[in-house]
Amino acid sequence: MTIVSLNMILSLVLFSLSLVVPLLVMLFAGERFDYTALPQLLLSYSLFFNVGCLFLAGFLGQLLYSHEIAATLGWQWSQFQHELGFSELSLAVLGLISPLFHKEFWAATIIATVIWLLGGAGVHIYNGAVLNTRFIIGWNIFIALWLIALYCYYVRAKTTDLPV
Repeated sequence: MTIVSLNMILSLVLFSLSLVVPLLVMLFAGERFDYTALPQLLLSYSLFFNVGCLFLAGFLGQLLYSHEIAATLGWQWSQFQHELGFSELSLAVLGLISPLFHKEFWAATIIATVIWLLGGAGVHIYNGAVLNTRFIIGWNIFIALWLIALYCYYVRAKTTDLPV
């Protein structure tokens, strides 16, 4: 299995978990579940899985498989990849602790993550690594837009007190 295939599978599994776990929380809460909490629940789990867990995997990948990742991109290996891995670890920590916080912390985490994801997609496109990383580029853009949409949904639901 290639690094790109593994990244694709992991990304899809974590995204699925970010949807399934909130669903299970709703189902097991039964009639006690407050549906006005749905936007917060979706955003919290999305930050945990799609930022925290995925960037933790990125950190481990850059640290343990940096030669393979460089080859996939058509680049030469560089110790800079370890530095890149530690910046991914910083985003992973933000995502993993996001469920402990709320609105402002989530906004800061999303801003940093969106800049990282869209910037990374742009770098891959600019450097011509599109052929080997189509999924990664598309996924970066999708997750960035997903996080923005969920945050807007959360803020709108909080400020208008509309039922979900």
